[in-house]
Amino acid sequence: MVLVILTPFLSNAMTKDKRQKDPLKGLERFWIIGAGRFGQIAVERIGKKKGDAEITVVDKKSTDLGHGKVTAIRQDGIQWLAAELKPEAPVDIVVPAIPIHVAYEWLKFNLSKKYKIIPIDIPDEWLTRMPHAMRGAMGQAYVSHADFICPDNCPEPENICTHTGKPRPMDLFRLLAGLDFDDVLPIVIRSHQLLPGVGGIYPGDFFHVLETIRTNRNRSLMIATACRCHGVVDFFRLE
Repeated sequence: MVLVILTPFLSNAMTKDKRQKDPLKGLERFWIIGAGRFGQIAVERIGKKKGDAEITVVDKKSTDLGHGKVTAIRQDGIQWLAAELKPEAPVDIVVPAIPIHVAYEWLKFNLSKKYKIIPIDIPDEWLTRMPHAMRGAMGQAYVSHADFICPDNCPEPENICTHTGKPRPMDLFRLLAGLDFDDVLPIVIRSHQLLPGVGGIYPGDFFHVLETIRTNRNRSLMIATACRCHGVVDFFRLE
């Protein structure tokens, strides 16, 4: 599911968008983490496009999204994902729909069984090399090509920005993967556009990233999840 290209790490679909014509082809089982606005959008649009899809939506708050082939689970999304996402899990794609770096939190859960995760403070110089970067928690930054609020139905066209009509900058997942922050290994997970406003991560990418981190446990690391325009990054090391 993924390809390690020396450094940086890139999922192989970053270089070969096999599902460009039909991003949902072969995808039947969807896990949506979060039942807020974007979770609801994902349930609605996936259900409308694929009426036979098996959708599981997880949120710590009660939700009325459960109906037909949609299963609603009332539980903390990260805790549920940490418990349920195994290599043999019955899921084809995970749709993060909460304001948390889902991949990083899942990785932390698995790594914390053996290591202590130490966030790395992001120097100002690093921050300026990422587009419109905004600091989050310690070691974290939110990045975006946009300095405006994007429409929630953007189809993420490859060459032209939906909002401005101008040529699109380099894909953010490629830009982040190409950054050189001293001896930091950049590991980038692409969020794949499934439908307008709906992006997802292939389960295999979680596990291959986990193995890549373990293999490089003695290095400082950057984990990023990004689509063409938006992303979140975390810098850390293991002890």
